[in-house]
Amino acid sequence: MHFVTHININSWTHYIAARILSNAEKKRALGRCNSFMVETIVLIAFASILISGIIIGTPLLTSLFIGLALFVGYGLWRGYSAGELAHMALSGVKTVSHVLILFAIIGMLTATWRAAGTIPFITSWSAVLVKPSTIVVTSFLICCGMSFLCGSSFGAAATAGVACFTIGEIMGANPSILGGAILSGCFFGDRCSPMSSSAALVGNLTRTNVQENIGRMMRTATIPLVLSCIAFTILGMNGSGSSVTPDFSQAFSSIFTLSPVVLIPIAIVLVFSFAHVNVKKTMVISLLSALVICVLIQRMSILEIPSLLLFGFKTTNQSIAPMVNGGGILSMFHLACIVSVASTYSGIFNGTGLLDNLRCMVKKIAERTTPFIGVLLTSIITAIIACDQVVCIMLTAQLCDGCEGSGSALALDIENSSAVIPALVPWSTSAIGILAFVGAPSTSILFALYAAFIPAWTVVLSVYERYHPEFVESKSAQLMGLKRYDDIRLVNESMAA
Repeated sequence: MHFVTHININSWTHYIAARILSNAEKKRALGRCNSFMVETIVLIAFASILISGIIIGTPLLTSLFIGLALFVGYGLWRGYSAGELAHMALSGVKTVSHVLILFAIIGMLTATWRAAGTIPFITSWSAVLVKPSTIVVTSFLICCGMSFLCGSSFGAAATAGVACFTIGEIMGANPSILGGAILSGCFFGDRCSPMSSSAALVGNLTRTNVQENIGRMMRTATIPLVLSCIAFTILGMNGSGSSVTPDFSQAFSSIFTLSPVVLIPIAIVLVFSFAHVNVKKTMVISLLSALVICVLIQRMSILEIPSLLLFGFKTTNQSIAPMVNGGGILSMFHLACIVSVASTYSGIFNGTGLLDNLRCMVKKIAERTTPFIGVLLTSIITAIIACDQVVCIMLTAQLCDGCEGSGSALALDIENSSAVIPALVPWSTSAIGILAFVGAPSTSILFALYAAFIPAWTVVLSVYERYHPEFVESKSAQLMGLKRYDDIRLVNESMAA
């Protein structure tokens, strides 16, 4: 009798314990479900804010501040205090402090290059190279070179882009095709120049060396660059019209002394970059050399230097003003504000775990396909939602940090997706800004071939690598910029060993 009672008591004890555990598991599951639903609602609301802001013309910075308020509200709902959320936000800003300093240096550098006559000299020289049958491909290559030298898609568009589109229109080139070639060329250097703010941002986010990233990006871009040249050559053969080329040198000569000496600041960047000198040091030395040229060659007063560095270069000659005006620390202020506000997101995301579920989904996609495909799909979504290259890069880095086995591999993935995909989004600030600078139609986006070839070629490489693991260690792969740690399976094997 006692034995039976003992059995019954034990049975009831196990039954009650099982029910308690079952109820606890249900509560946890319900909590996870509710959390996932709220996270989904928050992210959809954020996307709606950005998209509606573009439609009604709300400044991107305003939309980002509204998004920040939304994420802070989510943090408060999760039980975090205002002080904790402020600390999270500041931790995000600290991660990009290096980039913010770099933005200021870039702003000063682009201003001095204009004032020293460096950019006008290159623009004048470029105009001599173009012909009606080659205007499209030549414009692409000239904008590639200018964007690589100045590291800015907007800077290349406002200088070489404006000149090439003006010349091309006179020669009868198709405006959409010509605009696509210029847009493509502007994104070439924006992606892989040592002067590029986006390259610096990617290096900072992935904690990788910018110069090493640039070397790999240049090699992986070889095939897309060749394909783009072939495509633009074929597309430009139908151009017809006047063969008269505007004489930019005469217009520039009224303001600048166009001596080969003005190329010294650019020569410093090229030589020092190939010598793997620190990017900041390279920029500062180039900046100092440009200031010397401004004073000694262009006869600028030393008293004008502070205004030049802060507000940028300005000329009263309206015929060349669109091609030479610009630069300065304040020209980077808006971009710095966007990066600062967007960087607070990463701190809040990390602290509250807002993107944990979405990050897991991205990682599953990457595991079932290839890591790059996971990053690319994320980039497309963030580019469409964020409408801005900087925000696209930052969100993609945040969501895809578990897709690759190393920061260098992730940096290459981001540069081959997030850095160029915005050029293909009609409402992206990057695409809109460049086309507005040069006066090209919105249909030019259909011919931004380089921006499309980069991710397409990388998809081909990543799929081939998935089925041929030994490929990443071959000489051909190394020539194309790939390394052993680009295959996460080999990285995991090394870690396991």
